[in-house]
Amino acid sequence: MMKKMLLVVLVCIVSACSSSSSSPPPTGKQQGDLDSTFNKVGYALYAGWNKDSYMGEAIQLDGKILACTGISNGTDSDVAVLRYNPDGTLDTGFGTGGVFTYDSGNGNDCGRMIAVDVDGKITLTGYVHNGTDVDALVMRLNGNGTLDETFGENGIVLYDANGRDDYGRTIAVQKDGSILVAARSSGDGISLALVLKLDAAGERDTSFGIEGVAVYPGTKGNDGFRDMALQTDGKIVVTGYASTDAGFEVLTARYTADGSLDPSFGTDGIARFDGGHGNAGARGVIIQEDGKLVVSGSTSNGTDLDVLVLRYTADGLLDPEFGTQGVVVYDGGTGNDNGRRMALQQEGKIVVVGNTHNGTDYDALVLRYDAAGVPDEGFGEAGVATYNLGEGDDWGEAVAAQRDQNMVVVGGIGSTSAQVLTMRIIGASEG
Repeated sequence: MMKKMLLVVLVCIVSACSSSSSSPPPTGKQQGDLDSTFNKVGYALYAGWNKDSYMGEAIQLDGKILACTGISNGTDSDVAVLRYNPDGTLDTGFGTGGVFTYDSGNGNDCGRMIAVDVDGKITLTGYVHNGTDVDALVMRLNGNGTLDETFGENGIVLYDANGRDDYGRTIAVQKDGSILVAARSSGDGISLALVLKLDAAGERDTSFGIEGVAVYPGTKGNDGFRDMALQTDGKIVVTGYASTDAGFEVLTARYTADGSLDPSFGTDGIARFDGGHGNAGARGVIIQEDGKLVVSGSTSNGTDLDVLVLRYTADGLLDPEFGTQGVVVYDGGTGNDNGRRMALQQEGKIVVVGNTHNGTDYDALVLRYDAAGVPDEGFGEAGVATYNLGEGDDWGEAVAAQRDQNMVVVGGIGSTSAQVLTMRIIGASEG
């Protein structure tokens, strides 16, 4: 029987390992254009995407690209990890023909965020159906796409919070191999945000929080963490949303290494941003070399949604040196614009992915800002690049920067038969 973790009280990683590949952009291409050396057209598609918006990505040290998601098996969805070679072809030495899948046999299963350990092991989170409700999933694979039997029970750990629906949302692996998972637990009309810690073998670390679980102390019953970043001092930054009397606002919190809120950050460990219209939330967080935190997501302008980027100082205050008093907003002007996750490039440039409405449907969106939060004129059109690659909506959900500063975006195309989208974008000048 698979290991299950029972809760006491009851909760995007995009890993950006450097790529070993480095090459100039194709002749005549500009920053923001698709890199036509990737799968010959700049992108690769894989059929069966289940349209779960928590998609994970990691770039291995050898330049191979991992995409983590859910894939339909014809009846329900399975956990799926795809691995691409640097040229955009599936790596046939991984899983079966370049794809690892896992089916619990009980209903919908899904992979979400993913991380690569220093030894090449691949760790992911997501969820599986146990036949009655949903359990948060932590899974570890060997480098060849097989389950690591030294972890949990045959490579799998399940977190079951006393019959609630539990969903793993993001994951990070510490230098000692310990695993942190941010999750959401729902039941009885209440949604809780929590962070779970496991040791390298998949056992719950009881020195963290309460019996291995730290729960965000929300008061309105609907809070969630969606992404996580680790500081070099062992502190843990999570971001997402918090419910208020007026609606939702961006929630960013920092925990100490033992799972308690860090009183030196924000107000009692918590920084909140109210977009002013009761509908704001975060999807991504990254930590700059200077310790400042960048958060991405969406906020309402009163009519529709705009992409939101915030920067906080290391003590949890909005940074007045970024954008307008720490805030940058992108409005495409024709409907909802959704901000997802981010990557850092050289010179402090910030890349944000998501999607934007074109008046008919959605296009994948990539924005680039300089270190001060100003749109980068050298990228796309005034810092904005959009991609319409198939019938229906296009999504950008995760992004990572290669060592050569080209960017790999993972998302999806929502045509009649939805497909996983993996594309590479030119992110540096030729030469």
